[in-house]
Amino acid sequence: MKKEYRLILAEIGQEALRVGVRAWAVGGFARDRFIGKDTKDIDICVEGDIRALIDFCVKKYGAQAIYFKSFGTARVDLACGLKLDFVRCRAEVYAKPAALPQVSPSDLKEDLMRRDFTCNALALSIMPGEFFKEYDLFNSREAISKGYIEILHDKSFLDDPTRLFRAVRFAARFGWPLGKNTEKLFKKAVREKRVSLLSRQRIVNEFVKMLREKDSYKTLILADKYGLLDFVFKNLKYNAKLDIFKSVEEKLAWLSLMQGERGADFAASLLLPKETTALCFEVLKWREEKSAPAKALSKKAVKIIKLYKPAVEPFKLRPLLLKAGEAVQLGFKGAALGAALKKLAKAQYRGEIKNKKAAVSFLKSLK
Repeated sequence: MKKEYRLILAEIGQEALRVGVRAWAVGGFARDRFIGKDTKDIDICVEGDIRALIDFCVKKYGAQAIYFKSFGTARVDLACGLKLDFVRCRAEVYAKPAALPQVSPSDLKEDLMRRDFTCNALALSIMPGEFFKEYDLFNSREAISKGYIEILHDKSFLDDPTRLFRAVRFAARFGWPLGKNTEKLFKKAVREKRVSLLSRQRIVNEFVKMLREKDSYKTLILADKYGLLDFVFKNLKYNAKLDIFKSVEEKLAWLSLMQGERGADFAASLLLPKETTALCFEVLKWREEKSAPAKALSKKAVKIIKLYKPAVEPFKLRPLLLKAGEAVQLGFKGAALGAALKKLAKAQYRGEIKNKKAAVSFLKSLK
C-alpha cells in the first residue's frame, strides 16, 4: 500500500479519536491486503456518526463527497486516487426472505456479522495506537489463507438470495471453492428457487456484476454449474469469446447474438436502459434483416459481427449505397419508396450491388 494512502488512513483515524468515534477499514480491502493485493477502494466502517470524518476529508484533502442519506453512507474521492466509502456500523434484520433489510446503528461485531462471507468479515483498525490491528471475529483469516467461500450463518442465502450470485463471483475470481456447508445450503436455496423471490431488477443487477468480472466466462460457467443462469435467462448460451470484450454493453450484444432466434427476447428481458442494450439490438437487427444497414454500423457492432461471422463479406456491413433522398429523385415516394429501399438493401447484402451506379440501375429496374 502506498505510504500516502497509509498516512491518509492514519490521519482519518486520529480525527476519529478526536471526535470520539472508532473506525476500521473493512471488507474487500482487508481481505485483499491479506492476500497481497493492492486496492485504491477502501470501505471505512465507523462506530458512530460518519459526518465529522467526511467533513475532515473534504477540508483536509479537498475531497469530493457524495452522501447517500437513505443508506447512511458516503462516497469520498481524493485527488490522489484513493476512494473511500464511509458507512456507520449497522445491524440488519430481514422481515422476510429476499426483502431489503431494515437497518439500525450498531457496533463492529454486528456490522461484520451482516456481511456475506467470512472472507469479507475481516476488519483493520485505523485508530492511533492500534493502526492496522486485525479484528477477526469470524475466522476470516482461515477462510482467506485456506481459500474457500463460507457464509456467516445458515440463513444467509435465505435472507438475501443475491449472495448466491456473489458467492459465484468470488469463487470464480479467486479460484476458491465453496465450503462444504455453504455449498450444501447454496444448492438447497437454488432447488427451492429462492432467487425467484428477488425482483427482476436485482437479478439482472447481479448478472451485470458477473459480466463486469475480468473472467466473466469462468464466472458464468460456475453460475451455470449451480443452476443460477436459468434465473437470468433459460438455457443461456455463452462461450469463451465473451472475455474478448471489455464493456458490459459489448458482452450483452455478444450474448444476444449467441441466443439465436431468442436474442431479442434475451435483450428485452433484462429491462436495462436503452443505452445499455442499444448495441444488442443493433447487431440483432443486422443479422435478422439480412440487409445492408441504412446507416453505418458502429465500430463495436462491426467488431462483434466479425467475431460472430469471421467470413462475413465487407459489402454486408456497408451502409446502403443510396439514400432515401436520392431514391426520391429517381421517382420513388410513399410506400413504393420504402419497399424499393428494402429490396435495394437486401440486394446489396447479397452482393448483387457493389457500387452506387449499380444501385441506381437496380432501382430503375423496379419501376
